[in-house]
Amino acid sequence: MTPTAHNILQRLCTAYDQGQRLVLVFDYDGTLTPLALLPHLAVFDPKSRQTLARLAAIPRVTVGVISGRGLDDLIHMVGLPGLHYGGSIGLELELAGKRDIATETLACQPLLDTLKTAIEARLAAYPNAILEQKKFGFAVHYRRLAPELVEALQTEMLALLAPHTTQLQIISGSLIIEVIPDIGKDKGTALRAIVAQNDPEPTQVLYAGDSPNDTAGLVAARDLGGIALGIGPESPAEATEHLPTPADLIALLAALVATLTETATA
Repeated sequence: MTPTAHNILQRLCTAYDQGQRLVLVFDYDGTLTPLALLPHLAVFDPKSRQTLARLAAIPRVTVGVISGRGLDDLIHMVGLPGLHYGGSIGLELELAGKRDIATETLACQPLLDTLKTAIEARLAAYPNAILEQKKFGFAVHYRRLAPELVEALQTEMLALLAPHTTQLQIISGSLIIEVIPDIGKDKGTALRAIVAQNDPEPTQVLYAGDSPNDTAGLVAARDLGGIALGIGPESPAEATEHLPTPADLIALLAALVATLTETATA
């Protein structure tokens, strides 16, 4: 375990011993699982899933996963009932089994459809770049694109989207451009909604993420007095702690499970 992981473990265990609830929320791709060339290839390792399930079963521990994926896709990939989930970068929530969908996004649907059509036509010039359609937006993935074409694709896509920045959130990073309606909801508001499920119970919050679309979640965790944990070499500067890989995060969570289980049975 890295020194950073050890320090985080001690901080979480101290808070738990003091009677606080732990609210532990994670991004999926690049955080709980390594990044994959295509979204459907980012399969959750069974041992990692078991660790997360054991963590969520401990009293006074709340576990959530917030992703750019659509809500149904995210729940399917994680494969654990009973967690709190946020899909579409916070536009879709499932908290304690109840869904909360941001209906304000419907006003942006005609614009999103027009942009998707225009982008699909332009992607013909960029072999292996794909458009992922989502319920409340879309993403352009170009992890398999020839390196010499990356800059041209970024320039063309961002120029196409630039006139619409007042209506849309455009998040670029990790060889992906994500586009969703800008209605004041993001991973930060989703994290706060999960924390509010246990209000006014004292809590220790941790949010872990690896990419620019995690910035709002990291900032919210920091503002709540919690741990803003970046995963990987390209995690946002807003993270106050860092771990090198998803495997390091899972190792930390496994150690936390072992320690809290021992505490609960002592």
